[in-house]
Amino acid sequence: MSAPTEERGPIPPTQAEAQGRRLDSWKEIAAYLGRDVRTVQRWERREGLPIHRQQHDKLGSVYAFSHEIDAWRTARSRHLEEPPGDTASGPDPLESSEPEIRADSGVLIGPAASRFGRRHRLATAGIAAIVVIGVVGWAIFRQAGAASEGPRGEIRSIVVLPFEDLSGDSSQEFIAAGLTEEVTARLAQLTTLRVVSRTSAMSLQGRKVPVREIARELDVDGAVEGSVRREGGRMRISVQLIDARRDTHVWARDFEREAAAIWPVQIEVAQAVADAIRVTATPEERARLAAVPSVSPAAHEEYLLGRHLLWKVIEEDRVRAIEHFDRSIRLDPQYAAPYAALAHAWWMRGVFGPLSLKEVAAPAREAALAALARDDRNAEALAALAYVQGMFDWDWNRALATVERAVALEPNRVDARYVHALLLMATARLDGAISEIDYATRLDPLSAQVNSTYGRVLYRARRFDEARMRLERALELEPRNAGIYVRLANVHEQLGRYDEALGMLQQIEALAGSAATPLSGARARILARAGRANEARRLLAQVPQQSPMRAEVFAALGDRDAAFMSLFRALDQRDSWLLFIKSDPIFDGLHRDPRWADVLQRMNLGE
Repeated sequence: MSAPTEERGPIPPTQAEAQGRRLDSWKEIAAYLGRDVRTVQRWERREGLPIHRQQHDKLGSVYAFSHEIDAWRTARSRHLEEPPGDTASGPDPLESSEPEIRADSGVLIGPAASRFGRRHRLATAGIAAIVVIGVVGWAIFRQAGAASEGPRGEIRSIVVLPFEDLSGDSSQEFIAAGLTEEVTARLAQLTTLRVVSRTSAMSLQGRKVPVREIARELDVDGAVEGSVRREGGRMRISVQLIDARRDTHVWARDFEREAAAIWPVQIEVAQAVADAIRVTATPEERARLAAVPSVSPAAHEEYLLGRHLLWKVIEEDRVRAIEHFDRSIRLDPQYAAPYAALAHAWWMRGVFGPLSLKEVAAPAREAALAALARDDRNAEALAALAYVQGMFDWDWNRALATVERAVALEPNRVDARYVHALLLMATARLDGAISEIDYATRLDPLSAQVNSTYGRVLYRARRFDEARMRLERALELEPRNAGIYVRLANVHEQLGRYDEALGMLQQIEALAGSAATPLSGARARILARAGRANEARRLLAQVPQQSPMRAEVFAALGDRDAAFMSLFRALDQRDSWLLFIKSDPIFDGLHRDPRWADVLQRMNLGE
């Protein structure tokens, strides 16, 4: 019988035993650190996270040891002057837990390893100390290198990248989306910080794009990355702030809270990020940033589900979003946010969807007023109300005052800037419209709709070459958008490139096939301007008598009487096609006719 192990004398630990638990994939390493895989890979590339590589497919292409990671994390936390976890919520769940016996690797760790006694712990500590020394040395070297590049510049613009859902449950994706939106919206309240909109940020979801490239594409100084995991009754959120110009970490923090407290932790994350940026904020902005409304958790969850669907920019999803907002309102009638989102959804259905202004005006107005009755500083509701006041009521001055209040409250709100630009364009205040849509484009640079509207404003300002370039950019972002082709056709027409203009219309028909919208009116107008009057008149016969497009064709043909007859008919019908005619080059030939002043007067657009 062999002697008991205890009597054999000291047994030197193997290297694997000394280095603790072995993590055999990027996914395991990321789970151990409580971060997403992309973040962990960046840490290895930029901050020396100790990752090993080997060729055996059985164990994967990368692996790491828990004790080496623990030592690296400790050194990194000291370097960033940030505790490894959120101490306010108790012990850091990222700290290495009680080890186990790994059957697949044959490594003896955990309680079974206690027989090795104090000597083995000293050996492990020795190796960990070596790792700490190496990591600290690397950090000092890295810090010196960064110093040679100059001090980190102030972060004046930022994007909140889509938070990654690590729960593995697709039904919980709305929580990560809601966290992305809430952090974006809260930071957007700070007037000294430009915050890229959620729509542009979401377009990057799933794309493996280096942060420096994101910084160039979105023209930002900083980026916020994060992940959220909801398991049982707990929710864990990991957040980091990156200097996007250098792809270096500035700050990182973990939050663990009860899953029911979704909103408070969203606000806590936004506050922590603002503090890390060290952005200047007024006392009023700080108070608004920290405000936590008293809301039913069920109502807030319905609201988040609705927002998640609203931003998909698909008509069917907007309809489903409205259903969620209605449910949220029924659960908590005093909650202002779902009313504002409901107003937003309705006016979007009129702008981007199949409904007319007449169909969306009443529900959008009602929801906006209900939101403002509960929160008179809700910028989203103000923007929706301004849209109705201008585009439907033709009460332009009142609409401008309303939307200007929205912009003043939240300068980073894209829908407010967008509505402001539309109202200024309708009233022919084109310099102001260009300024507003330019800022909206900086907030939402990857939006085809915003870029297309920028081109539309430039077209009305007679800056045709710039309009063409902006519209071509919009087409790159959304190649199947028929409206962009129509606007490009208008630009080519004004530049005298009639063949190119007609080619744009053919592109629309090729894209849509049998579902193409009849384009006889636009084609007839282009032919008339090209001097092909007979062909234009033949096509005009295909345009319905009640269509306001006939006014454009008659104006191009020089038939002013017929053009005004068509315009006055459209005024009687309060057709939304009229909204932007005051500065449209198509009607330049009618401006000296006294009847033009009558048209503008009836629209409240007179001088």
